[in-house]
This record gives sequence, C-alpha cells and structure tokens, in this order.
Amino acid sequence: MKNLCSVWMSSFTAAAAVFLALGTPSLRASAVYSQPPLLASGLDLGGYYSQNDTNTGTYDATTFDNFTLVSPATLDSLSWVGSYVNSTGTITGFTISIWGNNAGVPDYTHAALYTASVSGNAGQTFVEDDFFGNPTYNCAANINFSAAAGTEYWLSIVPSLAGPSRWAWETGSGGDGTAYQLFGTLSSPSSPGTVNADLTFTLFNTPIPEPATTGLIGVGLGLLALVSRRIKSRSR
Repeated sequence: MKNLCSVWMSSFTAAAAVFLALGTPSLRASAVYSQPPLLASGLDLGGYYSQNDTNTGTYDATTFDNFTLVSPATLDSLSWVGSYVNSTGTITGFTISIWGNNAGVPDYTHAALYTASVSGNAGQTFVEDDFFGNPTYNCAANINFSAAAGTEYWLSIVPSLAGPSRWAWETGSGGDGTAYQLFGTLSSPSSPGTVNADLTFTLFNTPIPEPATTGLIGVGLGLLALVSRRIKSRSR
C-alpha cells in the first residue's frame, strides 16, 4: 500500500510540474521590434545628431524615433548604432527615454514616460565606417518599460559628450520612415521638426503572460500545493 501511494504521489507531482511548466512563459529576452542599420546595404544615410554637450552646450540636440508593438511586452533591453563626427570623443553616459505621442510627434513638452541613465559608453563596439567615413559603434543597455500593444511611443537616445566631438544616431530601416529632431534643450528647442528617416535600434523583451497562461500557472501551483499537503498528511 505504501509503495502504491508513493507511486501515485510521484505521478501526481510529475503531472503537476509538467502542467506548471507548460503554463510558464519563457523568460528569455527576444527581439520584439527592430530597425536594422543600413550600413552594409549601400543605402546608408549617415546619422542625425543627438547629444548633451557637456562642454559649452553648443551641440545640444535630441533625436527621437517612433515604434509600436503588436503585442504588450516588458522592454528590458535595447541596442543601437551611433557614429562620431569631427572626432571620436569620450561618452560619459547615455540618457534613454521613452515618450508619449502627440499628434504624430514626440510629446517632449511633458515628462517622459520612462527614463534610464546609463553610465559610460554603453559597451560600445566598433562596427564600420559609415558612408561619410564616420566610425560607427554598436551600444546596448538594460531598461525596464511595460509597453502596451498598438500604442505609438517615441524613443530618444542622448549621449553626454563634450564638443566639438559630435554623436549621431545612425539611420536604419523597417520603420515608417519618420523620425524627429530638435536642437538646443527640450525646454527651449530650436528648429524642431520631422526628418524622413528611420534610425537603427532593436528592442528586446520578456513576454507578458496572457490571461489564459496566467490561469494555467495558477492551476499548476494549486496542484503542487495539494500534493505537498497530501505528502505531509501521509508522513504524520
């Protein structure tokens, strides 16, 4: 009888574990949105300036690009490609922000929906020289933003870099062919306007469980709890 109960408990535990595993989404990050660079395609358009000039402020600029997700996701990292113009300077940090949409342009007149400060040069690695001979680098950073499906957001990437070195966000493909750029500060911008280009970046995510999946997880946990109680009862 004891052996039969042990077999039954083992089978029930295994079934519950399998059920729980089936209901648990993978936590491995995957690319959820991507605008790859044009560097190797022969269609390279160079980049658009985006910079917090820590020297005199002369080269202050912010460039934005929009994205919309098909499914909701928690964005936990991103990568991008930028280039140095004039000379290769030393980036001391990046400010990454996600903004709301205001009639087809980034809503920079209100606070960003999300902002992350990245120290250093975000692990930049050399890629190649762009069409204009400027050295380009791939960078990456962790973020934590829950994005809704079907909502238009705007991403801005701004390095802190002393002029006269300038940093430009390299052009890419795969978006709607529209970005936005302004010079000066966000509170007092000059020449803000739309640019006809996509910029290169990739967003990675950990999937958000759907309600049905969440229900399966709950059932699996319930089964494991029941097994645990029965085992304790038998041991007493």
